[in-house]
Amino acid sequence: MRFFQLLLRLFGFKPRWNGTPEMFLAMVLEMQSRNNKEFSVQEVLQWGEVMQKVIQVDLKPYRSFADLVQHGQPDFSLVEKVRGKMDELKHRQELRQAIYGKQADLGDDDVMKSDAESAVFARRMVKDLSRYVQFPDSEHNQISKL
Repeated sequence: MRFFQLLLRLFGFKPRWNGTPEMFLAMVLEMQSRNNKEFSVQEVLQWGEVMQKVIQVDLKPYRSFADLVQHGQPDFSLVEKVRGKMDELKHRQELRQAIYGKQADLGDDDVMKSDAESAVFARRMVKDLSRYVQFPDSEHNQISKL
């Protein structure tokens, strides 16, 4: 499996979105809202464009991401599951730090150090996005180490 992933990376294949266009719209809306609490259609369109540069998305039956924004109804079911997992992870990290101190080894709960497939995917996604999104300077050093 790792060999196959290496080949995909070498040949530049993008990850493929397996959800519906409406789920993709919800994910983009979630990312935009985490970046900026003020809703902006222009910013949502920019996030959608950037995400399509790093993830292959089939938007059919919509003609474009703008068409999806205008006529689609976001499906937040996947976003809600991700929020739940993120909350669970945060609580586990807080519990470990409460028991063992702020410098506790978080093990696989530390996305920056874990070799778990999901952690590696998350780091790679952030690295890919950093080509198109300007992250705060305080986070730029961490991203460059990915």
